[in-house]
Order: sequence, then C-alpha cells, then structure tokens
Amino acid sequence: MKNNRTSSSLLFPSDSKPYGLTLSQWTVKWWRWLLSIPKDKNPALDISGTNLSDSQNDPNVWFLAGTLGGAANRTCKIPFGKAILMPIINYRYSFADEPAINTEEELILKCKSEIDDIKNLSFQIDDIFVTDLSSYRICSPLFDVHLAENNIENNILCDNPVYTKMVSDGYWIFLKPLKIGSHRLISSGSCRSGKIMIATRYDLFVQ
Repeated sequence: MKNNRTSSSLLFPSDSKPYGLTLSQWTVKWWRWLLSIPKDKNPALDISGTNLSDSQNDPNVWFLAGTLGGAANRTCKIPFGKAILMPIINYRYSFADEPAINTEEELILKCKSEIDDIKNLSFQIDDIFVTDLSSYRICSPLFDVHLAENNIENNILCDNPVYTKMVSDGYWIFLKPLKIGSHRLISSGSCRSGKIMIATRYDLFVQ
C-alpha cells in the first residue's frame, strides 16, 4: 500500500493555534511542565524513558523532552488522541542566570544568539524526514517561572528556590495525534558551533 503521509500532514503548521494556543504559548507550557518535575525523576535526565509519563496532565498534548547534552534512546507508551510537543534543540535564559542582565531585550537577545548558532538539525518520524526545519523555530514570550528545590534547574540557575522571568528559543516539533501502533521519532542538532550535540530517539507505542 502506498504511504501517503507527508511531514505537512503530520505536523501542526508553525502559524497555527492547536487547541486554542499559539505554538509559542505551547512552548511556555512545555517549560513549566519540565521545570515542575524533580531532578531525580525529570524526563530530560531519563535515558530510557522510565519517567516520561510523569505530570502529563494536559488533556490534548503529550510532552516529550530532549536532553541536557548528549544522546538518549527512550521508549514509552502514549494514549491515543494526544498530540506531541517536543524540542529538537532549544535554549532558555532567565534573570537568575546572569545578574548583569537587566532588561527583557537583553534576555531575548541572549537566547537568540545561542539558537542562531545551531547546526546539523534533523528530525524523522517513522520513514518521513522533515526537510524544512527553519519554519519550526519558535521563540516564547517572556514568562514567570519558579525554580524550586530539587528542580532540574536547581544548582544550574541558582542555589536556592527563586521566582524569575525566563525566555526560550529553539526548534520544536508539534505532531498531530498519531495512529494507534508503533512509531519512531529521531531528532538531533548541535550548538556552540557544533561542540555540543543533542540527540533523542523515541520508540513510541500509541494505544
């Protein structure tokens, strides 16, 4: 049987509003999900996929994490009917990172400069390669975040819990709900002029 699937039929367009929110607004929800999970259970540090179902409370969207550096091969089950939001590679910056930064504009430019240097982007779902990833670069609005104790950001941004403002920039994939059965997502990219590689492989079972 001929496979009529294309990347455009599988992904939400970058200018769309899935479930009433822009993709930029969805990236804020993704970050708040990730930062709400304690470090010892955080999906970004999970190599195998054991903790991927933690805090998946959105009725429409399932969040998948990248890594903090390096590669991970993960396996998980996803409920049928859920869209999937995941980064290929992204970066976040907050006022807690650098006290010398005082304005929102400086914060946004810091994120932009990091993502401007991204190389070697790729994304594949099953046998389909997404060829034009440039249109999937998404910058978030500035948003409030609580960096709490035992949080993935603890000891990275600050030594103590703190409320701060954050902004994110990066390349994202927002998949429409997949058919029941097995699927494979493979993504990669490098930052710092190719010095740091981020790569994930997800073996998913939609049920």
